[in-house]
Amino acid sequence: MTARPDRHATFTIERTLPGRPVHAWRFWAEPALKQAWSGCHPDWTMLEEAQDFRAGGRDFSRMRDTQGTIHAVDIRYLDLLAPRRILYAYTMHQDGLLLSAGLVTIDLLPRGAATGMVYTEQLTVLAGDMAARRAGTAEGFDRLVLAMGHAPATLH
Repeated sequence: MTARPDRHATFTIERTLPGRPVHAWRFWAEPALKQAWSGCHPDWTMLEEAQDFRAGGRDFSRMRDTQGTIHAVDIRYLDLLAPRRILYAYTMHQDGLLLSAGLVTIDLLPRGAATGMVYTEQLTVLAGDMAARRAGTAEGFDRLVLAMGHAPATLH
């Protein structure tokens, strides 16, 4: 059996974030700030949510969309090096069916008064559209840039 060539991908998304890495770190570490940019479906109903941002910790969300479909995202933090690197593995499910799994590294690099964010994902898509997944991830980081521009930076 051969793998479908469109099922596996490694891709990188880069953004310049306002504020230094310690400010950017807060947008993963603090639940209210993370929600300000990562909540991409405001019309969905949150059924279950947990956030534990630490090495060995887990973020989990289970939501119902407007059609009644259940979506779940399960993140396991493998390594955190504040405020420079986040490494995690995740799975996405829809109505109990595994859609995808990924390994993600986020590097937060000082660039003067800003932060260079380099997001690298190794992704396997078992069901769904690879291009849509990449586009959705990029849109999330566009929301992150906006959210960070509206939050006061910490003094570090």
